[in-house]
Amino acid sequence: MPVLSRVYDFFRSRRLAAALLAATAVWSALATVVPQRGSAAARSSPASGLAAAIGLDHAFSAPIFLALAVLLMCSTAACALERTRGALRLWRRARAGGPRSLPSASNSDFTVALGDASEAARSVREAFREAGLVVRSASDEAVFATSARFGVWGSPVFHWLLVLLIAVIGAGQLTRAEGLMGVPVGSARLDTRESYGVVSEGPLHKRFTMLTVAVPSLELTHVVDGIDRGPTPYVELYDGPQPVASGYVFPNHPLRYKSLVVHSNAVGLAVTLTAPDGATTDVLLDFDEDACVARSASVLEVAGPDGTTKMELSVPLETSRGRCVTAMPREPRVEWTASGPSGRSSGVVAPGERFEPLPGFEVGVGSVRYYARLSVADDWSVYPMYLIFALAAIALAIALFAPYREAAALLEVRPGAAVVYVRARHVRRDPSFARRVQGCVERFSGIAPTTVKRRSEGDD
Repeated sequence: MPVLSRVYDFFRSRRLAAALLAATAVWSALATVVPQRGSAAARSSPASGLAAAIGLDHAFSAPIFLALAVLLMCSTAACALERTRGALRLWRRARAGGPRSLPSASNSDFTVALGDASEAARSVREAFREAGLVVRSASDEAVFATSARFGVWGSPVFHWLLVLLIAVIGAGQLTRAEGLMGVPVGSARLDTRESYGVVSEGPLHKRFTMLTVAVPSLELTHVVDGIDRGPTPYVELYDGPQPVASGYVFPNHPLRYKSLVVHSNAVGLAVTLTAPDGATTDVLLDFDEDACVARSASVLEVAGPDGTTKMELSVPLETSRGRCVTAMPREPRVEWTASGPSGRSSGVVAPGERFEPLPGFEVGVGSVRYYARLSVADDWSVYPMYLIFALAAIALAIALFAPYREAAALLEVRPGAAVVYVRARHVRRDPSFARRVQGCVERFSGIAPTTVKRRSEGDD
């Protein structure tokens, strides 16, 4: 299978892995400075033409990033396969009680002359135990010892978990849905596509949860552990009439229920309008600190007999010591502007008053209150990712702090003495391990050692 071998060799290249990691890091760094679609920064300052063309405005779902992720997963899988094959060889060798070829004068790490030939094997066994190894097999001619055998699996398992993590993240991106939902305080929204101002769905996303998202209250200052978390909504989730989850939502403290995760994105103002037929709608206004005003997040359209009239609302904010206060004014006034077939008109009204954006169509202004803009994500992959992270941390800890080590000794008995050839192996190629084994053997010999230098060999 020469083609498969070439593909395998290509993907297990360390240079390829390093290049992919560097490219992914650079792409992610650029994504932090480019406004992402659906964010407040993107609405005020959209991404440049080049950034949008290559997908940096939706960096983690762009084709370039997905291609990097697939290549990195293949590279990691090839590396994991290589390490697994090596781990299997070491595991079998430890079970068999030693390598096929024992050390000799030509391939040993060091040699030591022991004065008492009758005690040579026992001295080597004690020396290996002092080095932290478990003797697997021993005779008057050879001694073989290893560390705990589970250490061979730390690195392979860690790399396979990285492959699984990338696969789970990819599957989550294909099946997830995420969007921004504006909920006026004291109101609720159903988790459906129509309730979102901005929403994105993976190509395999089936349906929304149909849970009710309610915001019964909002605290402008919410102190936790002595830190002011800023404006903080209290969010409740209902499955029909049944409450299923509730709590304050602030940065790094979302509300979770099964696959649904609710983050706090921002707060603004909501103005309730009443149409002539009694229908009501909540118009959401976002704070614009530079202009010191809260503006309607989207343009309203009123259908008339002569065409459509577009209407925008705003609420001027107060100032304190020359700075704009992004909060509800003490006496809110609603400024409206309408433009359509009948011309352009504007005015200022207070809650409880009415105005006509077009002749014969009178709109009533109800309450002005806060609203919470929530980032709602339906993503089943969050919990599996946490589990994979935990398992990967354990595997990495094993690879770093309990790596597989072994030492093999061949005893050559001579008249009145014995010469011991020792080969020490550390899976992470730590040169200090061989020196430690050598020091332990020397302490049991009482004779100055003769060290044989040799070139480091690859993993076998």
